[in-house]
Amino acid sequence: MAATAYNDFCYEIYEQIYRRLERRDEERLRFATKGTAKRVLNHDTLLRFFRTLLPPDGTQTCADVFGLDEAALAARVYERQLHDFLAILIFSTCRIETARTFTAQLVARDLWPVASTRGKEIGRLPADREDLIELFGSVVAADKFFTKQACFSTVVIRNREEVRVEDPEGQRLPYLEEQPLGKGSFGKVFKVRLARGHFYDPLTRTENPEPKDIARKDYLISNEFRTDRAKGEREIMDKILTSSARTCQNILENFGSLEIGTTTYSLFMPLAICDLRAYMMEHHRTRPSTTLQRAQMILSAQGLASGLDFLHTGMMTSDMEEIACYHMDLKPSNILIFHEPAANGEVRNIWKLSDFGMSRVKIRRQGQGGEREKDFNSWFVRRQKPAVVAPSLSATLNRHGEGTYLAPESIASTRSMKSESDVWSLGCVISVVFAYLEEGSDGVELYQDARMAHASADGYDRFFLRGTRFTPTKVHPEVAKWHTRLIDRASQRDDAEGEAVRDMLRYLEEAVFEVNQFKRRGAKDVEQMLLRTFKRYRDLGEAQSGEAGPGSKQLTPLSKSLWQRLRKRSPSPSCRGNVKGWYLSTSEAYKGCAISPDGSLVAYWTDVKISLYTSQSLSAGEGDVVSPAAEHLLEAPNCIWKSIGLTHKYLVASTTGANFQCYIFDLQRGPAVDAHLDHWYRLDLAPPEIHNVAISPDSKVLACILRDREGEEQPGSLFVAPSIPELIKYAKRPPSASTDETTRPGMDPPPPEPWTLDKLDWPASGVTSLTFAGKDDLYFVVRPELTARSREHMIPIVHLSLSAKTLESVIVESRGLDSSSIAGLFTTFTPFRQDASTCAVVTREKRLHIQDLRSSSPDSSSPTTTPTTNAEAIHRDIKNYRVLKLMMSARDDKMYALGTSTASHKVLLLEIAVPTTRRGEGETEGGMGIREVAPLVGLSYNDEFVERLAEGPGRSEVYVLVAALVAQNRRAVYRVGVTGGDVEGV
Repeated sequence: MAATAYNDFCYEIYEQIYRRLERRDEERLRFATKGTAKRVLNHDTLLRFFRTLLPPDGTQTCADVFGLDEAALAARVYERQLHDFLAILIFSTCRIETARTFTAQLVARDLWPVASTRGKEIGRLPADREDLIELFGSVVAADKFFTKQACFSTVVIRNREEVRVEDPEGQRLPYLEEQPLGKGSFGKVFKVRLARGHFYDPLTRTENPEPKDIARKDYLISNEFRTDRAKGEREIMDKILTSSARTCQNILENFGSLEIGTTTYSLFMPLAICDLRAYMMEHHRTRPSTTLQRAQMILSAQGLASGLDFLHTGMMTSDMEEIACYHMDLKPSNILIFHEPAANGEVRNIWKLSDFGMSRVKIRRQGQGGEREKDFNSWFVRRQKPAVVAPSLSATLNRHGEGTYLAPESIASTRSMKSESDVWSLGCVISVVFAYLEEGSDGVELYQDARMAHASADGYDRFFLRGTRFTPTKVHPEVAKWHTRLIDRASQRDDAEGEAVRDMLRYLEEAVFEVNQFKRRGAKDVEQMLLRTFKRYRDLGEAQSGEAGPGSKQLTPLSKSLWQRLRKRSPSPSCRGNVKGWYLSTSEAYKGCAISPDGSLVAYWTDVKISLYTSQSLSAGEGDVVSPAAEHLLEAPNCIWKSIGLTHKYLVASTTGANFQCYIFDLQRGPAVDAHLDHWYRLDLAPPEIHNVAISPDSKVLACILRDREGEEQPGSLFVAPSIPELIKYAKRPPSASTDETTRPGMDPPPPEPWTLDKLDWPASGVTSLTFAGKDDLYFVVRPELTARSREHMIPIVHLSLSAKTLESVIVESRGLDSSSIAGLFTTFTPFRQDASTCAVVTREKRLHIQDLRSSSPDSSSPTTTPTTNAEAIHRDIKNYRVLKLMMSARDDKMYALGTSTASHKVLLLEIAVPTTRRGEGETEGGMGIREVAPLVGLSYNDEFVERLAEGPGRSEVYVLVAALVAQNRRAVYRVGVTGGDVEGV
């Protein structure tokens, strides 16, 4: 009877604990969070437990059997913190005799702590197998306990301290989620979510009350790391990692470390938004559009130089000994970006040095033996280098930045890399940043291609050319050429800005890019030069923003439709013909813009804010100025808006950084006449990062390109939700198995996931365009490739019919043009509106290709069809113009294009007749007629913009809508009527 009551009690407690386990469906990963056993085994439950251990005849009490009554025994469990130990007994289904032994030896016994004959403390987890045998007097009981204890021996990460796990099988790691972020030569980086209560700060004596997202970098430990000889050096490394972040905001903070067994070492860090490379090349490809935005990025670079100077000269041990730390691997991917509050209350980007303590760090200190250096990377095993994803890049030895930023002395036969080597790398980063400030990500790629194209580069991308037996090593000549190019472009925009750029870049050439490292200036000097450059930019930007102009006018909103219900107005003197332009009322760091398919809405977004322009944006007074009718500020920490899709009914936005999430804004919900951003839903689907978002014109289908869970270099996936309303229902449903909920019999199972997921042949970052051609037709374009077999450039284009469940793909070859660079190869494309399987593509702004995808690939239900070249394609050279954007007319007989004449940077709206027949090589332009419709005054070739061909009510008028990323005193939104009568304006 007693055993029956005990067994029933254990079954009940087992069920309650099991429901509260994290990752319980994965036996090797399941774990109990801190306090779980205490919440289940509360005071009343403990009283019941002790009573089940008594004889069933009721002749004895707990005091008779154990010397203490049940209340005193329960108090002892709390006092000695034995809840987890007892939970393991119950979870391992130990017999009642084992439970009685536990009570008598660990709870009722007055002596505490209880020590084994080997001198180890019994009762603390994880327990030793031999001690358990001694405690229970049974090998079976000890083994059952030992095999279950890991679930309740969950590791607690301690801020700025090292935690060691001797036996990996005896403890569980407190990760609710793990997301690979990247890998390097020595370690892999993951985003991990720590369970509540498992991040402890000894300084404040607090623990995380909610799950905490942090970054974890894993290393493989070398033999030298494990030797006693390395202990002193490891202590110094700990001092660097724990002290640097407290005194320099540009050094990545250490959240502690974890050594697991004899093979793995993990370092925990704050979770960044992204690294500088990803920010420039993926998340913010457009160049900053205003002087103040460029000034803020230069200020971030100044902070980076300050952090590097701190590593070189600003650190001391607790014994007041100087430490010099050489980074030795400074590059954009090792510079992490965070959002932190500025002095004026705003949020600005902070750049932090990372990887300085692991992969390429050396230290120097004064001691009895004089100066001594230690290379920390000897502690860790170098991992195999990541495979190059794109086959076209297999011959490029350091295409992705490995070695690009290293100084000339890095390849010398006798290395003498010191702080000056870091300064060279810093100069390289600054040079690339200024290319980005002027030309965006395309400028970074073109600059890289120019360095690699040099005859003496030998396939390596470096900022120097290696010497030969007869020639010395020298600074790469493309550096000075590109600096001159950047200075000229800045001077064309503003003489004062040109002077600031010239002084900064020429300083790099004269003081940093010195092959003789001993002639280079220090990081402090570079910091001061960047600070002076920032101040010049700041003063120039403030002067520009303070000038009287259209952007400073106050607005009074109207309640009419934005683009169709417009009152008659004569064109302003600065706009000719049938063009109307508007200024935005505020100047922000806009990184992207979108237009709804019907042309009724325009959305702009920064890293943290979405601005929606609707009928509420219209100005009632004089002047062509629009203000946002609605705005939404991203509140999630350390993440930024990545991609946005827009229709008249929904706005879908994805984030990147610390949180990969998707937000759906229902623009028409509520009593308001105009669209707004008040009603939104967050999809906590725990997907990998979303790279591209598109919505069908009828607002029903959502499509996304998702990054692979195993890393950026792996093939991505195509996510398609056929019904956005169903997706919203999925987002609104409660979690299916909360840790504190009971799954009751008869409960409805969770609905099936309202989407499909198909694997692609390319990484998500390789998909540059995702577009709906109609409500059921989806196109995406893959980043151009330079094939290993030839110098021809290949552009994969894929068309997916959602209704027919077929897929067609084609490769566009760019022939007869410069093949030295893939940057800027693909320019634009547009699908035909009557025949969704045909599209028009422009390459290098000068060549038009018309492709019928159905004749080039067999039907397939999977987006992994190997594309082939379409022999029936139409190709035409575009003479006298550079085409930047394409739009197809409703009847597929003409295209509208945004472009420039060959000799000008001013943007024009062009009408292009669609060629219908192929012609042989050498034939004339034939039926491809081009007509200038109107100039877009104030819009330049170098500006970033999006376009939309839309129709008025009842198709009474066709017009082109353009939204651009420009400064405050320039028109940002244009409307060009291409049919109809008088020009209509706000």
